[in-house]
Amino acid sequence: MDATSPSSELPPFLARFLPSFLVDRSLFGIEAWQWLALVLVIVVAIALGVLVERGLLGVFGRAARLTKVTWDDKVVGAAHRTLRFVALAALLGAGTRWILLPHGAQHLADIACTWLVIYGVARFLLRLYAIVGDSVVQAATDNGAPPPRLRGLRTQVTVLRRVAEVATVVVAFALALIQFDLVRSVGVSLLASAGIAGLVIGLAAQKTLSNLLAGIQISITQPVRIGDVVVIENEWGWIEEITLSYVVVKVWDLRRLVIPINQLLEKPFQNWSRLGTELLGTVEVRADYTVDVEAVRAELRRILENEGQSLWDGRAQGVQMTDAGDRVVVVRALVSAADSGKLWDLRCLVREKLVAFLARNPRWLPVNRNQTRVQETDEVKGFVPP
Repeated sequence: MDATSPSSELPPFLARFLPSFLVDRSLFGIEAWQWLALVLVIVVAIALGVLVERGLLGVFGRAARLTKVTWDDKVVGAAHRTLRFVALAALLGAGTRWILLPHGAQHLADIACTWLVIYGVARFLLRLYAIVGDSVVQAATDNGAPPPRLRGLRTQVTVLRRVAEVATVVVAFALALIQFDLVRSVGVSLLASAGIAGLVIGLAAQKTLSNLLAGIQISITQPVRIGDVVVIENEWGWIEEITLSYVVVKVWDLRRLVIPINQLLEKPFQNWSRLGTELLGTVEVRADYTVDVEAVRAELRRILENEGQSLWDGRAQGVQMTDAGDRVVVVRALVSAADSGKLWDLRCLVREKLVAFLARNPRWLPVNRNQTRVQETDEVKGFVPP
């Protein structure tokens, strides 16, 4: 046995049991017995890591169930299949030192352990952001926050969660890179750009990541919120999703309209539920000059109090003659509803019933009138039939 061999550093009672072929053969500077021991260490570390995670989560879970709040139970759940990576890294770091790996191999093993810790912590943080966001929105809902406030809060939570997720991934990637000397400068640059001050400067200077600033701006100024009813690009729909690079509008026919977030900030659009969902709508019908507007008002009142009772919110109703042409007049009915969906249904109902009302009174339907006038001349006056 070579005095410089790693096996020479083993305790005598272990060195005596090593067959010579496990000591004499090596690959990449690592003896055969070390390769076998490394495989054994990895298998044992994985098994122990799972057991350690289950044990710790069992203890933390029992403690969380003793409290009245529910968020701590969710935090314990978020650690599921993430804590094992940290435990695995600790066990591997200790186990690889027991098998006396060469300096270069031990350095690579330490890097792998560090990556496991980074991955486990980053994965836990990403889950934690979702738990915190859901808990904040749920708390506001339980406290009876009004719908506009809930939509604004949901938008802020969603955008800030995206920002935190991007920052976490950037930091984790940078920490993984700086484990290598050759790419340490790249990792340090990314880590610096993920700082509080460097984040704003770095993102503003990079066009590919400038959408992140736009997303933060939307979360603060809130020109749109998740659930808002909007008209964008002549399409009517609801804001379904807000990300750091685009906004998804769910159109009324279930299509999805994807709008770049910068375009949303630069071009005008209609927000029908910015301060509230209540809306006014109009229905126009054309009738003859002889139409009885008071009768139309009475019919509108009857429609709203009967067929449209479930759609009309009782805030506004009215009938006005808004235009008079050469042949017909325009009668406009004004109605109100609690939201855009009910308003659309109410307008269709009122239009249908008013058309039926005019059909029952055909004398008020538009008609063409032809009137012939004969101008008397001197010849006509002096003409005497034979």
